[in-house]
Amino acid sequence: MIMVYAGVVAFLLFAAGIMAFQNSRLIAQQEADESAGRVSSLMYSVYHQSFSYNEERPEAVPLFQFTVHSRSEGQLAGGEVDKTIALCRVPAGGGEMALSDAQSWMLGNIRQSALRGEQILADSFTDNALSKGEKEMIFLLESAVKEETADANHY
Repeated sequence: MIMVYAGVVAFLLFAAGIMAFQNSRLIAQQEADESAGRVSSLMYSVYHQSFSYNEERPEAVPLFQFTVHSRSEGQLAGGEVDKTIALCRVPAGGGEMALSDAQSWMLGNIRQSALRGEQILADSFTDNALSKGEKEMIFLLESAVKEETADANHY
């Protein structure tokens, strides 16, 4: 009888050890995935240069850009005559922003330029979009430029 109890106890200890080992592996995998997810979400950067449709760069894939022209004969707020701001997807972890932050940043700059009375010309690279989120962002930025330029034309 004691042998049966000893066998049951040994079996339960063995099973508990296996479960603890599996649990520690699962937790380690989740922590690795979370840290990789934070780094890989930084996939977007802003460049102050113009991209063309047939131009391919592995370090920066353009998704949306807008060029700002001063409506007056003077210069823009920063002293330039024209400036182009391009939102690009970069290799995972190599960017400064996540998709939502990049969208907010671009919207803010579009609105600031419109409030200063500057002419905005937008180019979108929908063929370069890989995800539904990128396509939606491009559509939203196009809509914002149309809305802001329409509002500016009414004044």
